[in-house]
Amino acid sequence: MRESGPRENAQILRSVAGSRLRPLLVFAILFAFGSLAVATPGLPLVENWTSVRALGMGNAYTAIVNDGDSLFYNPAGLGRVSGINWTIVDARAGIDDINIVQTLNNFKSSTDTTKFIQSEYGKHHWINAGAKTAITIPHLGVAAFGNAEALTSITNPPYPQLNLQYYQDYGAAAGLSFDFFPEIVKFGFDVKYIIRTGTESTFTSDQLASLNTTAITDALKSTGTGYALDTGIVITVPAPIRPSLSFVWKNMGTTAFTKTAGPAAPPSIADEMIVGGALEFNIPLLLSITPTFDYKYANRADVQLGKKLSIGLEVSLPILNVRGGFNQGYYTLGVGANLGILRVDAATYGEELGEYPGQIEDRRYVVEAIFEVGFDPFAFFGGGSGSKSGSGSSNGGSYRRGLKQRR
Repeated sequence: MRESGPRENAQILRSVAGSRLRPLLVFAILFAFGSLAVATPGLPLVENWTSVRALGMGNAYTAIVNDGDSLFYNPAGLGRVSGINWTIVDARAGIDDINIVQTLNNFKSSTDTTKFIQSEYGKHHWINAGAKTAITIPHLGVAAFGNAEALTSITNPPYPQLNLQYYQDYGAAAGLSFDFFPEIVKFGFDVKYIIRTGTESTFTSDQLASLNTTAITDALKSTGTGYALDTGIVITVPAPIRPSLSFVWKNMGTTAFTKTAGPAAPPSIADEMIVGGALEFNIPLLLSITPTFDYKYANRADVQLGKKLSIGLEVSLPILNVRGGFNQGYYTLGVGANLGILRVDAATYGEELGEYPGQIEDRRYVVEAIFEVGFDPFAFFGGGSGSKSGSGSSNGGSYRRGLKQRR
């Protein structure tokens, strides 16, 4: 196929910006709902259904998770659940540009869409929203969840290339865990039913010249259903600093989707093996310090080493939690406030858009609000159900008259 020259390229841009791509379409695509699942070179690695608390500490979480997030990080963590807990709603949102609203206004008010598109070369835009509700008891958890995430970029100025990643997930999850040796070895698994809509597409300049609105919107309607299976183990040594080691295999055998609507089934979610670890330094009633690490994509030789390692640290106080770490070579920071049945977490982290760490950083900002109640019937009798010890206690809470207020 003959490559377009500069003059033809200008005509392509005018065509793209004209009647066949109405001005609001680009941003409609940009903010389309989806769940990012990208495996092609130069695009982010898969990070599905993440926790803002975890993101603040480098997303190194598999060895300490002990609540409803176990269904998404390590199902063995269900063995660390204490009492009966209901996450009424866990809502989160994120962006990668605090000036995104101004960018949208500039686009809507632009009289020269071609010039605006040219000004976006080399830039990327990401947006996320999601929510879940979950019920957990020791060794058992169920959840319903929805997640929406989208990423877009315009690259290669001489020959415009529009990259779109657009996914939307709804589903349910259920998991079980078992103790092989009480308080030492815990094994778990979970199953998810997922309804996914979306696509990951790259449109070249020649393709853009012949596209119309219907072709693009049709590409965003690919819908399918699938089942995901995760399994995990966590081993905790009963020592003063309680070291923990974990192993998780997510999306065992790859999570594929059966087409139910649109031109094609959504792309699959590749399986991932993670090795993790953590320590806990605990001063009762004052604070706990929890360093963590995760070695991700252990089964993938094509992923750069620097993108596999995540490390984090959390300092937990009675009301405030402070977090930091590194993920894919970039720093992460987080903070959380515990306000009774309400917990608010915020974080910033870097995502690598290039082939190797340090190439193209996408700095992201996320916030999460969690309304949750818990009740431990055994607290009335001086005991507690499940496991309240170990690294999980940094997210466990204090018990007052049987009501569990979780940190």
